[in-house]
Amino acid sequence: MIQPVTAPVGRPLVSAVTGTNGKTTVATATLQLLRAAGLRAAGCDSTGINDVHGAVRPAQFRRSAQFLPDLIAEQVALGAEAISLEAFVGILKDGLLEHVEVDVAVCTGLERDHLDVHGSLEAYWGAKLRLFEEHLRPDGVAVLATDCAQGDLVRDAAARRGARLVTVGPGGDVVLEEAEEVEEVAAADGAVRLEGVLCVGSQRLPVLLPTVHAVAVMNLLLAASAVIAFGAGPGTVAEALAGVTPPPGRLEVIGRRGGVTAMVDTAHNPAALRTALTAVRDRTEGRVLLVVGAGGERDRAKRAPMGEIAAELADLVVLTDDNPRREPPARIRDEVREGCPDSIEVPRRADAIRAAWEMARSGDVVLVAGKGDETEQLVGTQRVPHDDRAVLRALLARD
Repeated sequence: MIQPVTAPVGRPLVSAVTGTNGKTTVATATLQLLRAAGLRAAGCDSTGINDVHGAVRPAQFRRSAQFLPDLIAEQVALGAEAISLEAFVGILKDGLLEHVEVDVAVCTGLERDHLDVHGSLEAYWGAKLRLFEEHLRPDGVAVLATDCAQGDLVRDAAARRGARLVTVGPGGDVVLEEAEEVEEVAAADGAVRLEGVLCVGSQRLPVLLPTVHAVAVMNLLLAASAVIAFGAGPGTVAEALAGVTPPPGRLEVIGRRGGVTAMVDTAHNPAALRTALTAVRDRTEGRVLLVVGAGGERDRAKRAPMGEIAAELADLVVLTDDNPRREPPARIRDEVREGCPDSIEVPRRADAIRAAWEMARSGDVVLVAGKGDETEQLVGTQRVPHDDRAVLRALLARD
């Protein structure tokens, strides 16, 4: 059984999630589960600031150690009992959590990213680990998967802090067993769900998850474990999992037409791209057509590996521009192409999406990776309106 953290005196309970991929999914799921458990909760993540009353506004972060304390105080004034935070590496590196005590810290895994800022994996991982070494309260709870990437580093950091550890997955404290796919005939999207038994210590609880993708399932279980560590009843949390909705742009199905499925995902580093493609590959009868690029003025060493993963897991790769920023777009494409020399190159992103769609046939999936729910493309110093989802919706609606 997970021993809940002791309720803090004079402040709300605080959870924070860090890692390379999946942070937003875990943070938003945590917020939803907290509310389902009856707690007045607010959240701050890459989707915005979600206040106690459910109003959402853009999160305009300022580099001040008072930003988050001021935000928490604002939400407490509105009646908040719990706060769900997404701990971006910038928040940790810039000290925005300096005056925030975290009760439950979650790690989704440490992969390669942001080396353009940190210079080395060790420095990048070190910035992430500050959540466990400095900001997690000494008697708090650290949550991670049993197969968490660089999990030993997280475990060691939590142990040095004196925190308790909750592990999720085979052999852990929270395990999903007897999982079977079930098709919801009445669902408008023809969705397939996952039915199983959620084991929390000695408790065995029936559960229906709104996804079948392994990485999404794990993110839901991480969030559930964090909320149970807050003291919510495992039965209440298990029941509420069926109603959790993912943030936009994460393996999001935009629609289907003529047997072709259109999807977007935020994957913009090698690990995230492999995860997204594997999830799609496993559920595709036909071909996977991938539209992908890489961001400019970012870690150049991840471009060729992204191309290699694209070539390995997609049947057809359309190479295009992502957010080139002030870097020559052609150079970025060339460096990705080193890993996928047989890709089709279409520089303008909207044209690349249309090209992939026109080459698709019944049973195929067109996956547009890199930007997810973003509504702008950074070209030079300009913010150019662009939304992958809007382009796909227009294609789906076309006569």
